[in-house]
Amino acid sequence: MINKNIGIFRNVGLVLLLFFAITACERDIENIGVDLVDNGTFDVGDSLIEIVSYNINIDSSRVDNNDFNRTPGYLMGVNHNSNFGHLKSAVITQLKIPVLGVNFGDNAIIDLVVLDIPYFATKDTVQYAKDPITGEELKDEDGNPIFTPSYSLDSVYGNTDVEFEIKISELETFLNVLDPEDPTKNKSYFSDKEYQISSELYLDNFKPNRNDTVLYVERRHLDWDPSTVNDIDTVKTDNANPSMKFFLNEEFFKTRFIDNQDSPYFDSSDNFVHYFKGMFIESNGFDGSLINFPALTSKMTIYYTSESIETEGDDEDLNYNGIFGEEDVLVRSKHDMNFNFGGVRTGQYKRNYSGSAIETALLNPDKDNGVQKLYVQGAAGSESIIKLFTPESLLELRSKGWLINEANLTLYIDKNSQVDEVPQQLFLYDYDSRTILNDLKWTGFEVYGGKLEYDDDGDPTSYKFRITHYISSILDANDPKEPATLALKTFNETDTPNFNLFDSIVKNYSWIPKGVVLHGNLPKENDKRLKLEIFYSK
Repeated sequence: MINKNIGIFRNVGLVLLLFFAITACERDIENIGVDLVDNGTFDVGDSLIEIVSYNINIDSSRVDNNDFNRTPGYLMGVNHNSNFGHLKSAVITQLKIPVLGVNFGDNAIIDLVVLDIPYFATKDTVQYAKDPITGEELKDEDGNPIFTPSYSLDSVYGNTDVEFEIKISELETFLNVLDPEDPTKNKSYFSDKEYQISSELYLDNFKPNRNDTVLYVERRHLDWDPSTVNDIDTVKTDNANPSMKFFLNEEFFKTRFIDNQDSPYFDSSDNFVHYFKGMFIESNGFDGSLINFPALTSKMTIYYTSESIETEGDDEDLNYNGIFGEEDVLVRSKHDMNFNFGGVRTGQYKRNYSGSAIETALLNPDKDNGVQKLYVQGAAGSESIIKLFTPESLLELRSKGWLINEANLTLYIDKNSQVDEVPQQLFLYDYDSRTILNDLKWTGFEVYGGKLEYDDDGDPTSYKFRITHYISSILDANDPKEPATLALKTFNETDTPNFNLFDSIVKNYSWIPKGVVLHGNLPKENDKRLKLEIFYSK
């Protein structure tokens, strides 16, 4: 009897489990997606919602590294673009004194002062080694060609074959970590800030060079005769990545650094950055290229010789007098000292839209009806405003009782207008509160989207954002959320939310200068126009 009752309860349990499973499936119908089958209980469909979009100018963006949870990238160079006008960028940075302090020794003489800024680069193949002076191919002892690694430069945009001017000056504006007006907060620097400069340290024309992998330092003072070259140092990094090398004013650093090495200026990092406030690295010219670079591995190096008393080995002639193996002789030895980029770093962007396609779009946006073209560019460039619903359309949609299966916002590239490489990712956010949308919080970038999409031929076509949860919350007739104004910007790593800190605020950083021209919401006859596509069930 007991076994019979157990069997009955088991069967009832299975029926109840099946019932609850079916009920849960119906309750979660909004998460099924576009593959929902019409089984007679639900009606399925899709709808294209007309929206309004237009362009806005971004006057400035934050460019400092004082937010320790968000580290921006840095941009230098100049470029002119028919769509986005003229942009030039400067880099402003403090230097760090060496960990072991500053001691140039006795009677130090500078051989070379080099500001070394690496490129982002990828090793792609090999090439013939060439003499850096004559350009002739180098061969080994057997007459065979010598090969060296070949690199392609990453994060370089614009006209790489056009020279532009690089000017490096001593910075006279002190860069603060803390805000002097409120020391409880860190100081923020924006890209439109002006700076005071003084001594010119470098001025010459420049263009990117993927073969600039080696530095040759001539040592002319080992025998106290500067007219002869006693030795040549071949300097390259372990991975031999190419870098930008600027030869700075040697007399300036002799006077300011070597002649003052025993002063309190070099006793601490704080003393040092008040004495030598940093460098202002600016670019000038009508056209050229813009370069993102790794600031953490950038540095200034002083190559110098100094005097000391040494005992020569049997086969050594350290003082170059032709006599080997002398004891207690005065010799000059070669050294180098690194001052890495450190402390506070910031940047400056200057734009001129005159004569460019974006000029009219920014000056006279049609905020009521929208526009035909959207211009989105980083580095304090332009963003696009997107308004999804009018009050009338919102009231009508809420009355339909839809369960939102999926909602996509797709933006197509205007291939007839696009002239340059486009951004690999765009970012859609709540413009009113400057926060991320819940779809990104709950699904991550892989579902949320924004990455560049390609056609079967490998050509870039569009960007798509899946904002299902956001649209569901707005069209919920029982507890609707009011729609926000959305904005579209180029994506930077600082846009990635830090959920460990419960941080949903979109940071005002933007240092990648790529831009894209997208189809706006007009004309309505254009099937590539910006529109919201909703898949729903009733």
